[in-house]
Amino acid sequence: MRYLLLVCLSLLFLEARENPFKPIIDNTVLPVSSNRIEKAPPFKEARIQLPVDARVLTSVAVYYQSIDGSIKKEIISIDRSIDWHKPLILTQEEVRTPPSRPSPEANVTAASQPTGTSPREKEEMKREKTAETPKAVFKPFPFVTVEIEGKEVHIITKDEKIRSLHLVHPFKIAVDFKRTTGRFLTRHKKIDFPPYTDVAIGNHNGFYRIVVTYDAPYKYRIEKTDDGYVIRLR
Repeated sequence: MRYLLLVCLSLLFLEARENPFKPIIDNTVLPVSSNRIEKAPPFKEARIQLPVDARVLTSVAVYYQSIDGSIKKEIISIDRSIDWHKPLILTQEEVRTPPSRPSPEANVTAASQPTGTSPREKEEMKREKTAETPKAVFKPFPFVTVEIEGKEVHIITKDEKIRSLHLVHPFKIAVDFKRTTGRFLTRHKKIDFPPYTDVAIGNHNGFYRIVVTYDAPYKYRIEKTDDGYVIRLR
């Protein structure tokens, strides 16, 4: 009886796995990623408004979900100056396959246009060239005129510049000129195009001050010209 019991125990030991809690591996089953892949709506367009202190677009990072569900990143180097007033537009371009056998009329049309420039692009380029740059003129007194155009503020005066300074909240550039004038109230002129919002002239003891208000902080320099001074944004 004892001998029969020992034989049964030996058979059970031989058939048992080394670790009964270890899962059975089936090599015919492919591994499945734990990341969930959900069907997203088709992408059309995304508009990106940069902060007011953005000046140079160094690179763009795109995060995307790959076919296995993992999140990956693609970085595109740009290194170009930008205008923060204009939003960045991210979109997908339709890929058009050219016809395998173009007709003679199509060849004539293509030959009559510059390579790489579509009619729509030509029209936009023409519109940009003909568009006038916004300009504002502020002439509060006979001895000083302020002309604003593009990124330059021309101060036309024969008076000597004493000093210049700037404030940050909001960003203003102030230039003082030496002149003894009678008393006058501060005069303002609203500017309705970026990056300007206002220009003003105020009276002080022995000098007057011209203040240009901007919509964001900028780097700038002030230079002497033949007819006065110019403030140039950089």
